[in-house]
Amino acid sequence: MRRTDPLRGALVGAVAGLVGAYVKSLVEPPLQKLTEKAFPPTPEQKKMIGADPIGRQDHMPPAEMIKAADEALTGHTPSKDAKLKGQQVIHYTLGATLGAAYGALAAVNPAVTLGAGVPAGAVMYGLTHATAVPATGFQAWPWQLPLAAVLWESGSHLAFGLTTELTRRAIEAALDRMD
Repeated sequence: MRRTDPLRGALVGAVAGLVGAYVKSLVEPPLQKLTEKAFPPTPEQKKMIGADPIGRQDHMPPAEMIKAADEALTGHTPSKDAKLKGQQVIHYTLGATLGAAYGALAAVNPAVTLGAGVPAGAVMYGLTHATAVPATGFQAWPWQLPLAAVLWESGSHLAFGLTTELTRRAIEAALDRMD
């Protein structure tokens, strides 16, 4: 395949997006601790959906989406374990999907990769937690959340973008050596 092949870019991007999603999940707890130390949320703010992944992991937007879907379909509230498992499916599916879109775009327009994926991570935050998720009602708008939550969530998306781009570059380089 040629380097400008968007299908190859999408496949490489999907794998890179999975790695990015994994790293995003790793950086969220330390970012949460760091930002809450600098900008402590109130106990009431910590109860908001998406504001406390360390203390209320099953109260994050994807878990709330799983809960709403399960209640609508079955009339039952899913267990904490079921919400957490469903949340992981959503997290990694979204990571692979966003990575695939990014990889396809990068294959046809390398300017997308400027900033080593960090600007793309910012765009991804803007498309998800800053707009789409609040628009669905599964999380408050960024200006309604505690500042610490906005900072760690957006920061974890920057880490996602950076990791996805660095992984994408490494996979592309390995594939190029095999050609």
